[in-house]
Amino acid sequence: MTSILLALALGAATMAPPAQDQAGNRLEAFAATPPQAPEGAPPLYCTADRDWCAEISRDVDQNTSALHVFAGTPTGQPPAATLDLGSDDNDDLALWPSIVRIAGPESGVIVGVERHVSTSFSGGGGAATQLQLIRVRGDQAKPVLNAPVFGSLLIRACFGERDFWLRRGACHDEYNFAGDLTLDPTTAVGPPRLVFATKATTFPAGALRAGDAARGRLRARDLITVPDPACSYRRIFAFDPASDAYAPDRPLPECEAYTVP
Repeated sequence: MTSILLALALGAATMAPPAQDQAGNRLEAFAATPPQAPEGAPPLYCTADRDWCAEISRDVDQNTSALHVFAGTPTGQPPAATLDLGSDDNDDLALWPSIVRIAGPESGVIVGVERHVSTSFSGGGGAATQLQLIRVRGDQAKPVLNAPVFGSLLIRACFGERDFWLRRGACHDEYNFAGDLTLDPTTAVGPPRLVFATKATTFPAGALRAGDAARGRLRARDLITVPDPACSYRRIFAFDPASDAYAPDRPLPECEAYTVP
């Protein structure tokens, strides 16, 4: 169960084709390179031209992880910037398979770290991914945005023959959430803006994580996957100089029923 959900989480993070806005900011692939380091070394992600690379290293003794970003392929030189990612036994960290190159006088890049969490429980399980974007400029690496990009839950709903009858054999409630960050192509000047679009669905129709136990008999027409308009939304993240981070044009709705296993 956990491995399947994690695979879905990784698949949900695949990027759109390379894009560029009117200001020259660019979103492009950031892909794992063929292993060249000793066995057991962390995966190295690089741009196609190898101008930027990054890796996440883990200190097993200290139970901590760190992001290292390199200006070029690392061949013995120290990272251009490093960020302590903290410690959490429940997190599985991976690099976002996209990178944003920032144009203009304050050039740099934005890289991402995906934090995957998963859990299992009787008859079901769940997984979720939070994406943390980190701006790298000079030797400084600073988190500038956090967004939920994946959620999947399978919750057992049958505990006997009566439940099986009441639910017409649909013995699990399913909740799925996917979010995608892309470049806003209309940005004409300054830092890149990012478009965040999400889609949330439930099965069966009318499923409500906080109140499924009180539901009556399902109808045949309920046995479909339906979108949740409240958690299927679009936001524009723009850089806010006052907070030195990205902020959405409107608050994000509360969708923890999808994004917290």
